[in-house]
Amino acid sequence: MIQLSKREFFALMFIFEVGSTPLFELGIEAKEDAWIAILLSLLVGTVTIWIITELQSVFPTKNLIEIILIILGKKLGFILCTLYLMSYIWVCGRNLREFAELIIIEALPHASLWIILISYLALSVYTLSKGFEVLARTSQLVLPLIIFFLVSLIVLVSISHQFNLKNITPILANGFKPIIGTLPQLMWFPSGEIAVFLLYWHYMNDKKIVRKVTLEAVLLSGLLLCSSTILNIAVLGVNYTSSSTIPLLETIRVINIGGIITHLDVIGVIIIFIGGFFKMSVFLNSITVVIGSLFNTKNSKILLIPTGVFMLFFSIYFEPSFAYHQWMFPFDSRYFQVMYPCVFPPMLLLIYIIKKKRAEF
Repeated sequence: MIQLSKREFFALMFIFEVGSTPLFELGIEAKEDAWIAILLSLLVGTVTIWIITELQSVFPTKNLIEIILIILGKKLGFILCTLYLMSYIWVCGRNLREFAELIIIEALPHASLWIILISYLALSVYTLSKGFEVLARTSQLVLPLIIFFLVSLIVLVSISHQFNLKNITPILANGFKPIIGTLPQLMWFPSGEIAVFLLYWHYMNDKKIVRKVTLEAVLLSGLLLCSSTILNIAVLGVNYTSSSTIPLLETIRVINIGGIITHLDVIGVIIIFIGGFFKMSVFLNSITVVIGSLFNTKNSKILLIPTGVFMLFFSIYFEPSFAYHQWMFPFDSRYFQVMYPCVFPPMLLLIYIIKKKRAEF
């Protein structure tokens, strides 16, 4: 049985939350108030996290698939588990493709997409083949470096000559309506994605602090993302931020301290690459866990290689380009993925409570 400490879980969830979020300017539909939209989504997200972790506390030694089958039974449970499987395949494929595209755009413009994807997947499959605990413990080693670089970049951008807080004004010029309009998207990405850890929280040594550790990871990562949003808008302005391919990297490029500290966008690429690796790996492993749990596979590790091969072709063919990938993202998170953290867990918890009440009478 895998046993992980709260520090290992915190590190993995924090890096997972940062993950691919720097590739997108979250809540930019609210324009200058995008940072307020992120803060509001964090507030709403705490309610979602409370519900999700409450479901875990009811079944502390079970993973999501086992919980679903217990509450809904085998037939209905199998259907919902299949929907979760489809979601993990979709998100894993998107993550894999977007980080491969990032490497091509920012670092290796003449490299083959196939080679990058194969290398990325091979590293992930190798790590996961050593056990999920290896992925978690590696994240604990990497976390201090990520926090140091993120905070350093925020400080350096803040003291640059291009930083202008007037770009984030006027505040609430159009009221709360544009901000509320971004919530369906932000409730899934990034905080809602934490629901995937329903497959892993039963590995925690002290199961009583699952909620506390999860909230700490989500809130801290959310505050950092809010800070990066303020920086992007303050430096680039709303219009350029909304149209940039990768706003964070464009913001980092303005850093120029005495003509000595420059060209730090390489650090930004490394941070995004590391976050993407851990995020994609969590979803890749989740696919094998779901399949293994549904079909009673004693060792789900044997599914890693065939799953990796499937994801290679899926990530290549399900999206024709990175522009299409970015266009699809708001629709994906707003109308489809939001169900997995915000609809299904409350439904499962409600059904469990009703069944428990009936059994008492």
